[in-house]
Amino acid sequence: MKILNFGSCNIDYVYSLDHIVVPGETLAARKREVFPGGKGLNQSVAAARAGAKVWHAGVIGRDGQLLRAVLEDSGADTRYLKEDDSPNGHAVIQVAANAQNSIFLFEGTNGMVTRQLIEEVLADFGPGDILLLQNEISNVPYLIRRGFEKGMKVVFNPAPFDESLKKLDLSRIHTMILNEVEAAGFFGTEDLDAILHRAADLQVRLVITLGKQGCVYVGDGLVLKCPAFRVEAVDTTAAGDTFTGYYVAGMARGLETGKLLRTCCAASALAVSAMGAAPSIPTADRVEAALNTLQPAREIPGVEAAVMAYCAAHLTDGSLAGLAESLGYSQGYTASLVKKHMGQTFGQLLQQQRCREAARLLRETDLPVESVIQAVGYRNQSFFRRAFAGLYGRTPLQFRKNILGGTEHDQ
Repeated sequence: MKILNFGSCNIDYVYSLDHIVVPGETLAARKREVFPGGKGLNQSVAAARAGAKVWHAGVIGRDGQLLRAVLEDSGADTRYLKEDDSPNGHAVIQVAANAQNSIFLFEGTNGMVTRQLIEEVLADFGPGDILLLQNEISNVPYLIRRGFEKGMKVVFNPAPFDESLKKLDLSRIHTMILNEVEAAGFFGTEDLDAILHRAADLQVRLVITLGKQGCVYVGDGLVLKCPAFRVEAVDTTAAGDTFTGYYVAGMARGLETGKLLRTCCAASALAVSAMGAAPSIPTADRVEAALNTLQPAREIPGVEAAVMAYCAAHLTDGSLAGLAESLGYSQGYTASLVKKHMGQTFGQLLQQQRCREAARLLRETDLPVESVIQAVGYRNQSFFRRAFAGLYGRTPLQFRKNILGGTEHDQ
């Protein structure tokens, strides 16, 4: 599965201010910095730093060689990045003392993505490949249609949002990743519950990033929420792009959705801890290490459901290490999380689930007790029999005799 990002490349002029300038106000900037940026470039850098192989396509100007260098240094393939003797696209970014930002864009060469260029590039990609898009280049609707027709998985980040995007055929999009503002624009409401209800009726998978509140995923009959991680934010400019790049990298690896969301949230947390767009995007090893140390910014929703679902899916091979990996946290933090929310250790919970499944088998099947013990993942029969008796007050054989009115089915 290959990742093609047909996206923008900008030069970012970042001004640090006490607050975002309001209409009619003149405010002196504390400093100005110049960074490589653009949603397309940032997302390619993020995907590459996440360990994925990504090809970046687009158009840069005569002043855009820095952008090609940043992509290549991060590991992205730039063979499809064309050049034109015109000014490159750029962004003017205000960063307030509270880390919030305001951005306006000049399209430049990002508006020179032609249908001819699109066809030339897409000729090298096919079914199952990922096509990543944002809304900072020309011919986005055409790209979505052609990517869908070629059997590619179209992942769309509709930023910046404009009303024309409401006309898109969402059935052609595999996954849409958007923030609260963009979601409100698409669905005509800021009520998250209403948005989630409407999104559940769509064929597209939806990931809504919620800033300090983390993110929520809707798709495949699931609604999954993941909290943000607690960090000291200094610049939120590339948070969303980092999330998106790590998301497509995880898609390509086949990561389980819950683990994928937590990885993306951790990557975003590290990104807002540093200044700049592309320079702030972390590498995969930093994100993996951070998952063992970062703490959620708020209480984690659905802990009990997640733990019980894991136990059900891993009845015979479940472990604290496996649960921690599925949740995306360290073993120590996972152990304390389970104990806090459920009042028992993970081992005790898994043992109870195994005993309950054994009780079901004893009631509903003619399997010998020894076979039941093996079916629920125990090798030490004496240990299991003690655990079962502790939960049900009788041995497995006594339990079956009681259920069957004294008829012995044990061998």
